[in-house]
Amino acid sequence: MTKEQVINILKEEISRESGLPITEIADHADFFSLGLDSISSVYVLDRLEKKIRLELNPIYFWDYPTGESLSAFLATKKGDD
Repeated sequence: MTKEQVINILKEEISRESGLPITEIADHADFFSLGLDSISSVYVLDRLEKKIRLELNPIYFWDYPTGESLSAFLATKKGDD
């Protein structure tokens, strides 16, 4: 899975959780500036985990606080399958 594929799924889930239109979610925006808190970030991560079929640690939202950084990290974990 590529970085672009991961970030698109991530944006869909952030949009679903925050109510923001996908077009208003910048790749470099901090998750918390998008309205996510610790609880909602866990929901986003849980749905993302199911879609990309990779076990994710909730700490990733703090270690990789933007869609760009998280998707780049997850793309390296997932590979191009």
